[in-house]
Amino acid sequence: MEQLPFAEEEYDVLWSEGAIYNMGFEKGLNEWRRFLKPDGVLAVSEITWITSSRPPELQQYWEAEYPEIATASSKIKILEESGYSPIGYFVLTENCWLENYYRPLQDGFHDFLARHDGDERAASIVEAEKEQIALYEKHKPYYSYGVYVAQKFD
Repeated sequence: MEQLPFAEEEYDVLWSEGAIYNMGFEKGLNEWRRFLKPDGVLAVSEITWITSSRPPELQQYWEAEYPEIATASSKIKILEESGYSPIGYFVLTENCWLENYYRPLQDGFHDFLARHDGDERAASIVEAEKEQIALYEKHKPYYSYGVYVAQKFD
């Protein structure tokens, strides 16, 4: 993700769903800006606090997993400071998390573990995912993926 084979100003639109965290939000915005044509549009999803306060258990988990988690206002400020003009923002609904991500993931745990029978790393991956799913089910009013749409400006 940090060595994309694209030309400068090659694209009208860049779309990153659930992946910019691999580089970090701010770094990704700054790195990818050069690939957009003037007035090009960037659409990215990013784990986002949707409340100003949250339970300590949840705060501690996400700060350990992804220290860049922040509120939408913080993410929009980073967009603006990185040379983008925000066009829109919305939060993915509970259905997106549960029905379109977590449930299919859970449905694959048995087969994944069977393919990696006895592999401690595979078992630890499944346990980590189960922990994250349980945390979301318990604390879903506090966070989600925010989808940020912004236009490059010079």
